[in-house]
Amino acid sequence: MSKKTEQTTFEYFKVNEMFFVGKHRDYVDKLWKQNTIQESFFRRLVDLYAIAAIVGLKLKRRSPEEKDDSDIKRTVQIKQINDNYQVLITIMRIILIMDDSRNLTFEEKLKGAFVIPEDEITYKENMELFNSYVRGGIEYLYEQLVMRSPSVEEDYSDYRIANMVALISNPIEADEIK
Repeated sequence: MSKKTEQTTFEYFKVNEMFFVGKHRDYVDKLWKQNTIQESFFRRLVDLYAIAAIVGLKLKRRSPEEKDDSDIKRTVQIKQINDNYQVLITIMRIILIMDDSRNLTFEEKLKGAFVIPEDEITYKENMELFNSYVRGGIEYLYEQLVMRSPSVEEDYSDYRIANMVALISNPIEADEIK
C-alpha cells in the first residue's frame, strides 16, 4: 500500500476566513450590521470586503491591521468568501497586477497574478497586500459614509442617504489618487 502524500495548497480565498479587529472592526460595525439591512450600507459583509478592496486600490490607500486587547472581531465567513470566489479572485489579480509596492516588473506581476502561490510566505504576503487595501478602503468608506456631515443644501431625512448621494455625485477623481 502506498501512502498518498498530502500537499498543502495556498489558494487565495479557499484557506482562511477574514477577520476585522481593532478600529477596522469598529468601522465595519458602522458600515454593516448583520441581519439589519435597513441600518447597513452593505447587504453582506462579503460585499463590503470586495468593494473596500477596489476602493482601497483605486485610492492607493492601504492600512495595516491594528489589533486591540479585545477578543471581539467581525468575520467574513469562509462560505461567503468561497461563494464569491470569482469576484474576489478577479479583484486579487487586479491588485497583484496594479500594486507597485513590491518592486516587481510588469511580467513578474502578471505571472504572480495568475498562479497559485507555491509557498505559504507568498500566499500570506499577497493576502496581506489584498487585506491592506481592504482596510484602506474601509477607512475611506467610513470617512465618506459615516463621519461626513451632510451640507445644508442636502435635503435628506437620513444622513446615510445624504452621504451615499454625495459620494455618488462626487466620485473619486483621478487627482485624488496619490
